[in-house]
Amino acid sequence: MSEKNDAAEDTVKELLDVILEANELKAIPRMGWMVRGIRDGESVADHSYAVGLIAMLVADRMQIDVDVGKLLRIALLHDLPEHMLGDIHAPATQVLGEDVKEAAEERIMRRLFSGIEGGDTYVALWREFVDRSSVEGRLVRAVDKLEMFTQAYQYEREGNRMLEKFWGYEMNVRDFDFEEIRELYAELVRMREDD
Repeated sequence: MSEKNDAAEDTVKELLDVILEANELKAIPRMGWMVRGIRDGESVADHSYAVGLIAMLVADRMQIDVDVGKLLRIALLHDLPEHMLGDIHAPATQVLGEDVKEAAEERIMRRLFSGIEGGDTYVALWREFVDRSSVEGRLVRAVDKLEMFTQAYQYEREGNRMLEKFWGYEMNVRDFDFEEIRELYAELVRMREDD
């Protein structure tokens, strides 16, 4: 085999390693739900899918320019480090410190993508989410929390009444910089009050 073919095989193997690690998100539960008594709740992968779908739908209605391809890439990447760290819910993040959690997540992202061509691009897109440095990163941040509220609403409709802290926690709405997100959230709160 030539050197070029060996390099191509290494790239395929490294790409497959990323895919297999990312698939671990399917088995990682969202901890905020677990500690509130929800058994068999959504996985991180379930959440990431919903964030991508909501982000796309919202972006298509916005009056500002949003690169939907970039938006969807960020949505898919935003919780990827949790395949290794697990889902660290807000109270634990407060104890650890956001900077400690972010540093660990960045090390995971850099390691995960270090062996594939264009890996730095994926890390940079993830960074836009963390740093809120682009309209797409800020929108995924907002949708990340909006999706959590929609899931809380669904769990409450199924009978769980231990989720009040999600609704009253100010940090959960800090990234609602977009009118479209605020409108959706307000309507969700109105529906919740009507139930």
